[in-house]
Amino acid sequence: MAAGAAQAQGSGPATVEEVVVTGSFIAGTPEDAALPVDVLTASDLEKVGTPTIKDLIKTLGVSSGTDGETNQFSSNGLEGLSNVNLRGLGPARTLVLLNGRRMVSAPYGIAESAQTFVDTNLIPAAAISRIEILKDGAAALYGSDAIAGVVNFITNRRLSGLVASADYSTFDGSDGEWNASLAYGWQGDNTSWVTTVGYNFRSETSFNDVDVARVSFAENPQSGYSGIGNPGRILNALAVGTSAPGTLNVIDPGCTNVGGTIANGACQFRFIPFDNLVEEETRYQIFSELNHRFDNGVEAHVEVLYANTDVPKWKTSPSYPPQRPFIVVPTSHPGFQALLSQFPSLATANPWLATAPAVLWMGRSFGWGGFPGNGGGAQVGSRSYEAYRISAGLKGEFENGWGWDLAFTHMEDVGKRSTNDTFVDRFNRALGGLGGPNCTGTTPGANGCLFYNPFSTAIRQGAFSSAPNPNFVASVENSPALANWLVGASYTEATTRVTVFDAVVNGETGFQLGGGNVAFAAGMQYRTDAYALDPNDNADFTKNPCPVPGQTNCTTKTGVFGFLAPTTPADVDRNVWGVFTELNLPFSEQFEGQLAIRHEDYGGSIGATTNPKLSLRYEVTEDLVLRGSAGTTFRGPSLNQLSGQFTSLAFVAQAAAFKAIDTFGNSALDPETATTFNVGAVFNRGDFKGSIDFWSFDFKDPIIVEPFGPLLANVLANPTGSPFANRVTFSANPPTAATFERIRVNIANGPDVNTSGIDASAEYSIPDVLGGAAVTFGGDMSYVLEYKVDALVIDGVRIAA
Repeated sequence: MAAGAAQAQGSGPATVEEVVVTGSFIAGTPEDAALPVDVLTASDLEKVGTPTIKDLIKTLGVSSGTDGETNQFSSNGLEGLSNVNLRGLGPARTLVLLNGRRMVSAPYGIAESAQTFVDTNLIPAAAISRIEILKDGAAALYGSDAIAGVVNFITNRRLSGLVASADYSTFDGSDGEWNASLAYGWQGDNTSWVTTVGYNFRSETSFNDVDVARVSFAENPQSGYSGIGNPGRILNALAVGTSAPGTLNVIDPGCTNVGGTIANGACQFRFIPFDNLVEEETRYQIFSELNHRFDNGVEAHVEVLYANTDVPKWKTSPSYPPQRPFIVVPTSHPGFQALLSQFPSLATANPWLATAPAVLWMGRSFGWGGFPGNGGGAQVGSRSYEAYRISAGLKGEFENGWGWDLAFTHMEDVGKRSTNDTFVDRFNRALGGLGGPNCTGTTPGANGCLFYNPFSTAIRQGAFSSAPNPNFVASVENSPALANWLVGASYTEATTRVTVFDAVVNGETGFQLGGGNVAFAAGMQYRTDAYALDPNDNADFTKNPCPVPGQTNCTTKTGVFGFLAPTTPADVDRNVWGVFTELNLPFSEQFEGQLAIRHEDYGGSIGATTNPKLSLRYEVTEDLVLRGSAGTTFRGPSLNQLSGQFTSLAFVAQAAAFKAIDTFGNSALDPETATTFNVGAVFNRGDFKGSIDFWSFDFKDPIIVEPFGPLLANVLANPTGSPFANRVTFSANPPTAATFERIRVNIANGPDVNTSGIDASAEYSIPDVLGGAAVTFGGDMSYVLEYKVDALVIDGVRIAA
């Protein structure tokens, strides 16, 4: 790692300060203080293989459930982003700082939980000197978001000289990942300047390139298979408008010819082979800081961060399952006639196929044949993020010895997402022969108008088949021009901003206790949070709420796309101010306490909060220290939790398939609060050091996304009487798990949660091994003792125990 190498090569042996800066604004806090703080230095990181920030976070015992991969199934829709999740309590409950100052939340949150978080991929690993991890609630000092704790990335300002580093890693089926960095530091008498440039490239790895992804339907029917595919199935259209979609079900006989599996009355389509296990990803990071000490002792600090992440080819299924999978197709359709011609026994076994004026077709627009618009592959979208940050500060001392610190921080993060989906109106027009970019007039199949063929006769060869489709009919093939006309991009640009002013005064009060002078810190913070969401016309609910573009008076307002729901533009901000004070109380040389309290005001419906915290430390012997803390914490809802809507794809157990989940923001959200408790011990003797802590969190009104499973179960148990029936869309009557298509859930205040556990760490060093080198063994763990959730009540109805 460049940071570690910089200390070793550029400025001599690394020297690590004996104090930490996280968890207290009073100078001189030791690592074995009353609060549980872990410190990882650049040297520590070098010893474990100089990991990237993302990989380092994954190895922390106190962090679990983090996101950091680029594939859409394990990243929760956060391709290109990474976060830290202390104790698995949710990344939104971990406050991430850079040199003690706030960073802005990523523009897109976690779809399943609507949680916001700081993107740790923005931080170049080579710039880091040490990482301090406060494993305790810290709202009394830092305000909102510090419920589970604080992770403070501290940069190396002492580098002198030029340091370069690079590494390469790979695994079977991948072309590998590159990391490179270049750092330069200059040290003058009173001025220092350090700049670090980071580069990361991850190559694309398809699911189809790894053995674990090649799973048959018989081996695991839940491994990405869907009964709504292409080829699809045909039903009796005589039942249109009645209580059932059809009385007979005919699977497209070309199903297996193009790669499908016939099971459960459908041609099973597997979308995972079209996706990537790892998306191609390129990232650049630049961090530069300037420090200067004036003749009067005042120190100035300026730092600038720029980061760009690009996921240019985000691959997904050739098409999504439509909201309404039953489509009326006239039997005069050329594709249908070609199907009957290729499979004459079909009509013999099902006479209604030849006599009915129309049939019902159930499926998605493109499946096993891939997307014709790009030669039969996946649909390709994109993800990108661009962030910049500037932080500047002055600090010095008054004549009485008290220190003062003033700082200004501004940061902005812009995310852009583009995902393709099928237009409902164009799809219906193309089924009737009025499709294509050059269609004029009203005569099906004439004057440049094209038919869309939903049957297997349109597929030349399955995307993963070894042989051509023997029943392919060239005259009814879907052209690339028609395919590209049928789909469009749902595009959004989301921006988050934060501007923060900090002021802190600290020093000694002059009041003596048994162990010495009472020290204090007091300060204030004023910050402005802003969030903006700008969708294109296709994704804008205010412009296109209905399937027909420009129409606004439809009954079902699900937007212009078959799967992706529209979203509402947003441009909101708020001002938050807080004041705090902190006291260090040395009752004796062995026993001391830390008392802190913070008042923070969000204004509006969220209101204000006051959070106290008490921490105690008792030095039993020189080797053994006992510590404990108790306090309250607070987290106000983020701006993007208060408004907007978005669609995600999730596995629904009742349907045994992935379905659409529409999540809506909630302007009536209350803040969540928690009471935290920690008690532990630190033991250091000779070459051994270790610690153990018991922790507990009692959450009130936690901000959640309503779980769709219990809601759907409530509706399925009572389809006509459930108060949540209007949230669920079914493809046909009667409503069943088999006909379930999508569900609406809200961001809400959920049931109370109580959780507790134990953290432990140990390290032992053996000096003078193998010619003088030291060998160190160690490990750390976090064990959850309990995680209890109260009954879930939504709109006055208890839907889960």
